[in-house]
Amino acid sequence: MGYVKMADILKPVTVGTVTVDIMDYTKKRIGFREAMSGLTADRYARLLINGEVMMSETPMERRTNSDFVCHAHGDVLIGGLGLGMIVLAIQDDPDVFSITVIEKSKDVLAAVRPQLPLNSKVEIVEGDVFTYKPVRRFDCVYMDIWFYPDDEAYEEMKALKRRYGHYLKPKDESPKRFNKCWAEYYARSGRRLI
Repeated sequence: MGYVKMADILKPVTVGTVTVDIMDYTKKRIGFREAMSGLTADRYARLLINGEVMMSETPMERRTNSDFVCHAHGDVLIGGLGLGMIVLAIQDDPDVFSITVIEKSKDVLAAVRPQLPLNSKVEIVEGDVFTYKPVRRFDCVYMDIWFYPDDEAYEEMKALKRRYGHYLKPKDESPKRFNKCWAEYYARSGRRLI
């Protein structure tokens, strides 16, 4: 259980508008900004959409997803596949029974999904989190679809939490249920993500 090294699993690939690549800081000087975000001399996988970094496996990404990874349990619904980092982090947890991932981008699905060593708990469906209609209820809902947690993202977070709150199991059946979004605190408070 816990994070795996995505740079050791994923190979560089470009499919349509999506690129998976590996940043290699083992032979490169780390600048002040990188050091402040926790980068060390290591290799990091990242996902780019139209040339813009959507996500990476940097310490910041791990830190901002750690609450979800630590508390995921039961039947889990995740909005956004990304690199598959959080799916791989929880799929072998015995407290996680199933994981349903909704991913909108066909290019992300084609670039990332075939490279992931997923177990039988994981189902990845092509769909848009804003219109997808689950056919069952979940113990945990986690949305992770934003490039950056800003005011616009926060408005979408609120809408998605209202929408998927209806797909949580009843509190008496799942007392530790939750419905969260990536970096929600930063989006809500306007704090800078580092």
